Amino acid sequence: MSLRRGLVLNQLYFLILLMVDFSILAVSILLAVKLRFGTLNTMTVPFSAMICTWIFFAVLEMLFSMVENLYSIRTTVNRTMNAYRTIRMILISSILYVLAQFILHFPKQVFINSRITILLIMLFWLLLSVTMRILLVPMIFPCILRAFRFGRIRTMLFGPELELARIEMSFCSSPVYRSILDFHMHAGSLPDTPAERFRMCTEAMAADGSTEFIMVFEDEDFDFIAQFSLLSRRAGIPFSIFSWRIPELGYFDPWLSFRNFGALTFYSKEWTSTARRVWRITDTLLAAIGIVAFSPLMVAIALVVKLSSPGGALFRQARIGLDRKPFTFFKFRSMYIDAEEREKLHQEYFRKYVNGDAAHDDQNGKVFKISSSAITPVGRFIRKTSLDELPQLFSVLKGSMSVVGPRPCIDYELQYYDREWMQERFAVKPGLTGIWQIYARSRLSFEKAQFLDFIYVLSRSDGINLRLILKTFPVMLFGRGGI
Repeated sequence: MSLRRGLVLNQLYFLILLMVDFSILAVSILLAVKLRFGTLNTMTVPFSAMICTWIFFAVLEMLFSMVENLYSIRTTVNRTMNAYRTIRMILISSILYVLAQFILHFPKQVFINSRITILLIMLFWLLLSVTMRILLVPMIFPCILRAFRFGRIRTMLFGPELELARIEMSFCSSPVYRSILDFHMHAGSLPDTPAERFRMCTEAMAADGSTEFIMVFEDEDFDFIAQFSLLSRRAGIPFSIFSWRIPELGYFDPWLSFRNFGALTFYSKEWTSTARRVWRITDTLLAAIGIVAFSPLMVAIALVVKLSSPGGALFRQARIGLDRKPFTFFKFRSMYIDAEEREKLHQEYFRKYVNGDAAHDDQNGKVFKISSSAITPVGRFIRKTSLDELPQLFSVLKGSMSVVGPRPCIDYELQYYDREWMQERFAVKPGLTGIWQIYARSRLSFEKAQFLDFIYVLSRSDGINLRLILKTFPVMLFGRGGI
């Protein structure tokens, strides 16, 4: 299956499920009003209230479903998780609706304000959504594919025979995948170098007629996995990988992972120049909105930072961006020491970090933090909540950064990016937020952190960007992983 074909497959599933979700929501509202009042007379419940209530729930459902990746075909593999996340999404949306009504006191012409009606909407919504998402849509979708003459996909599996059998069984539990995938196993020994293994895989796929593959890694480290994945991505082959090391990252595909094997999928196509221009416009709009929305907060932080300790409110530094071009990077100052001392301290920290003597590794229990005596009380809070990063919105507006991307590196860090796959991070703009910023921050070793940025570069898409943006807010709110 070409990357384009895989994209069309997922887009079709997304559109069908989105239409089903919106229809279910409309039916739930009408049934709830009819059951509660015995009529759909607009004198009892104004039509405008039903429309606004539908819009409120529809927007929340779409956003939460994108965050949870509930519009992906992969959700059909794990129906239990799908049902759980669907129920959780509906319950949270209903609670937010009630809170909005309680706080803002919307008139009945704007939103439905009958508590019994809202409860009935939630119950109908739950029942119909779980039935459609878990049972009916996955059963109907293969018929739609046949109507579109979407042929079967030959997929080759490489790795230990026992694990391959489990993967095949997992995929075949999905009515969708069962109808479109033809699996062919290659359970023999595999070469010990990434290049030789990739060559062997492509030769086996060509002989078999397979167009995509699944690779199960055993004891290979992240460097091996990254080199192999980079070769596969450059060849334009859709692929998935499984490894017991992947869960260490904190970021993996929950729909396909099983036992202690984490999964990652790479089916998105590389961005075209048009896609990059569209996302640049999106960056500009989001940065402008963010600057306007957060300007009172940024002014307040600047004043508090300035008044609470000697020094300016902003910290500036040269960072390396797209194509290794330097740009000026701004943050709110969070330390007592001046820029020169801070740079020396960070250089020593980063050297230890790369050597495995710094940061936090959940398995080895190693922790490193910049001395607490160097960080101001205000700095400790704004670092924990990532509020010190807000001035970077101006870098996004200028075009030096993107809203989503790898962490921008410092020039003296370049010497440590000594592997080809690590240098892929410079093929995209650095970002305010990203996979590393959301799922790891200060908790992972250097190699694992770089692997997360590498994953983003290989799998970048509008959907992933949107999910990362939405996930940024709870991370900032709870301050997970910041130092």
